[in-house]
Amino acid sequence: MRTLNSLLVKYIINSMQLSLWIIKNEDLEEVRKLGSGTFGHVYHGKWKGAFVAIKRFKPNYFDRSSEEQKRLIDEFWQEVYIHFELRHPNIVAFYGVIVDGPGGRMATLTEFMVDGSLKHVLAHQDRKLDRREKLIIATDAAIGMEYLHSKNIIHFDLKSANLLVNLNDPSRPICKVGDFGLSKEKGIAMTGGPRGTLEWMAPELLNGSNSKISDKVDVYSFGIVLSEIETRLVPYASLSRQEICDGIASNKLRPPISSFCDSEYRNLMEECWAIDPVARPSFAEIARRLRVMSEAAACCSN
Repeated sequence: MRTLNSLLVKYIINSMQLSLWIIKNEDLEEVRKLGSGTFGHVYHGKWKGAFVAIKRFKPNYFDRSSEEQKRLIDEFWQEVYIHFELRHPNIVAFYGVIVDGPGGRMATLTEFMVDGSLKHVLAHQDRKLDRREKLIIATDAAIGMEYLHSKNIIHFDLKSANLLVNLNDPSRPICKVGDFGLSKEKGIAMTGGPRGTLEWMAPELLNGSNSKISDKVDVYSFGIVLSEIETRLVPYASLSRQEICDGIASNKLRPPISSFCDSEYRNLMEECWAIDPVARPSFAEIARRLRVMSEAAACCSN
């Protein structure tokens, strides 16, 4: 069997016809581990003097049967291809791929966001977020998603864990969309069952009610993110996975809304998670409405 790296290089040259920026592992410095997943580990690192995020795959991650290995490699390079083509202030920047890591380990290099995921920030109650900051974060995410959809890409895994934030500037938080491992171009047939994370998945992904999945699945997910931002709570934390799946699929389950929630924000959330995908607003409309809310909140705080 050919080596993994030779398969990857062949994939770049023959399948993708994409001129990628291949980064040498010797040019990287790992500072500290940020987290782990089934794929491997993410590190805060340095590359040519700049802080970066290094996503290193486990040494045996791609060691599967020939068919399974091909599928994983296809998915890996599909994510790279999608991310490489994206250029926007509210999309986490992609820098390149490392193919000569320790033990032949693959890695990707992306922009480093100081405060990590929005999920991490929301879970730490000691970091207060006022209404204006919450609305700016939501607006940034919506603008990033508007751009993604303009490129005919469906994210399929939009959630607080995949939104990265920088809160260094107290006057202006920054939020960017990241992790395109499940993303697909519009119109490409889906295989392998529903895509995404259960709590954020649109009903049509679970109940088979829509034979042609649209980009409105991301809008539904964004509605759940809006609930996370408002409550700082993980959706459906007290329910079993089966209860969550059945509730979403039957269109009977949505996150509770506090009586203190602003009516405009509430209306937007409810429109995002509407049963009918066609009734859900576009991200252009979502961003416009959130921007109006954030500007109003800024005026009230002055």
